[in-house]
Parts: sequence; C-alpha cells; structure tokens
Amino acid sequence: MKHSGKTKRHAAIAASLFGSLLISTPLQLFAQDVEEIIVTARKKSESIQEVPVAVTAITANMVEQMNLQDLDDIAKVTAGMTFDPEFSRTSNRPVIRGQANINGFSGVSYFIDGVYVTGSINDYDINDVERIEVVKGPQSALYGRNTYSGAINIITKSPGDEWSARGQVKATDDSQQEISATVKGPLGDALSVGITGRFYETDGFWTNSYDGTDIGLQESTSFSGVAVLDPSDRFKARARVYYNQTRDGQPALFAQPASANNCFPDSGSLYAGLGRYYCGVLQPQAIQNDWREQAPNARDENETLQASLALEFGLTENVTLTSITGYNKVDATFITEADYDVGSFAVANFT
Repeated sequence: MKHSGKTKRHAAIAASLFGSLLISTPLQLFAQDVEEIIVTARKKSESIQEVPVAVTAITANMVEQMNLQDLDDIAKVTAGMTFDPEFSRTSNRPVIRGQANINGFSGVSYFIDGVYVTGSINDYDINDVERIEVVKGPQSALYGRNTYSGAINIITKSPGDEWSARGQVKATDDSQQEISATVKGPLGDALSVGITGRFYETDGFWTNSYDGTDIGLQESTSFSGVAVLDPSDRFKARARVYYNQTRDGQPALFAQPASANNCFPDSGSLYAGLGRYYCGVLQPQAIQNDWREQAPNARDENETLQASLALEFGLTENVTLTSITGYNKVDATFITEADYDVGSFAVANFT
C-alpha cells in the first residue's frame, strides 16, 4: 500500500511537471515573440512593451500557428475581450472589459489601416492581416467616437520585394470549407502589388428541431488588392481596395416564453416601476423554427466595399507628414422570421 501511494504521488508530480511544461513552453515562446512586436496603437511605431496603454497584438504568424478564423477566434485569445456573433455575423457587438451598451453603436470601433470602419467585420479575411491590435480602455482622445471602451486596430499585409504565393484549402465537419489564395510581389524597383481572395461556406452548426434540417447557413466571398509605390526615402503611397459579400441564412435563435419576462417588478428606480425585462438564468433550449414556411426567403446579406489611400511625406529625418483617405460602403438586406418560434407570422425585413 505504501508503495502504491508513493507511485501515485510520483505519478501526480510527474503529471503536474509535464502539465507545467506544456503550459509554460508556449508562454515562453510567446513572450519571446512579444519582445519583437512593433505596434502602432498610438499612431506611431513602438515596441509593445513600451506602449503605456493595454494592448494585445495578434500577428500573422500567430493567426497561422493557432489556426484563427475570424474576430471571434481573436477574442478567445485576448484577455478582457468578448465577441459573440450568435445573433448573426452582422449584428455582433465586441465588448472590452465588460463595458457594453444595447442600443446605438458599440463602445468599440474598428480601424483598418487607420480608417474608421462602420458595421460588422466578423467575416473579415484575417488571412490578409499583418497584425491586429486590441487597444483596451478609453481611446476617444486618439481614435475619436465610439471608443470609450477600446479600439480594434487592423493592419493589413503589404507586398514585399520578392514574388510569393500562398494558397490553402480547409474542410471540416458540418460541411464547412474554406479556400484562400494570395499572390504578391514587385513590378519594378518602386512599385509592388498584391491580391488576395477567399471563399468560406458552412451548412450550419445547429439542427432545427422543427424539421431536422441544418440551421445557421453561412457563406462569404472576399477579394482585396493592394499597391505600394515607394520611389524614394521621402515619399511613399499605399492604396488598397477590399470587397466582401456575405450570404447567411436564418439565424439559429430561439424565443423564450413571455412567462420568463417581467418576473420581479422593481420599486420604481428602474424602468419606471414597470418591471425588469428578465431575471433568472437563461437555460439552453432547442432551436424550433418554421422559417421555411413563414419566411422562405429569410437571409442576412451584406455587401461591403472598402478603399483606402495613405500618403507619407518625409519632411525631415524625424518628421513625417501622413495623409489617410478612406471610403466605406455597406449594402445590407435582413429578412428573418422575427420571433424565431413555430406557428407565428412575425416577419422582419430590413434593407
């Protein structure tokens, strides 16, 4: 018995040491990578260890090594940030440090190559991203509106001085598939270009208990092109165009019964004494939706066109004048069986 106890103890110690090794090794490697990360969270290049604000930087190498797919995955590896796209990919609201609102714009704004971008970018092609900087805490003084809880700063890749090409094909369960490709390189001594394309599709991760079919269809296509003109040390121009189209089906949601609402009226300090909307614990429920009968054309479609032009003029060795011009257009169509229940006729159509 004593021998058995020692054996168990030694095994526990060995397992603990092995677990510590597995945990500490990637952290040490990550720490070594962090020392080399340069961020532009304060509109200038500086080491992430010297920035006097809380910043989490996800580089292109990290995206590839951790097989990150979208901003939802970025949130999973970023402390203090949540990104829940369950309502649909076009209605997500990033939350940093728990500061969030229900109505109006989110307290976290997106910036792509220095340009403020409206709408959702949950399906943004992060294969074309050089670095994603999640800046935490109030940033209104530097980034402007809708950044009282933070900002997400996305820096896209630029072509180099050598030609390169990269392509990948992914296929998983739930009929999920992704095809992406990138080609970039120089067109002379001063001009370099690059083009990236991506197609993503899945039949849905959920089952509709009403008819046994899949629900939560997602499909998206995106293209981007970039050109960099760098004729001298005193001038540099960078132009980029990005196009994205999402074609999603009925969101995989359920509706809770009215008996779960207004369960405890308050004293009048909130909602004028009319009662809180909900109290208690939300329990998982089966998805039961007859949208194919009530709203057969249900869909959530977005077409996005983004363009940016950045000009840099070197006035002196230490002073650079930068001009950034951006364009962002979003066309959206949202048709859904609005209360996500069986036997109802509530259909919402927003364009």
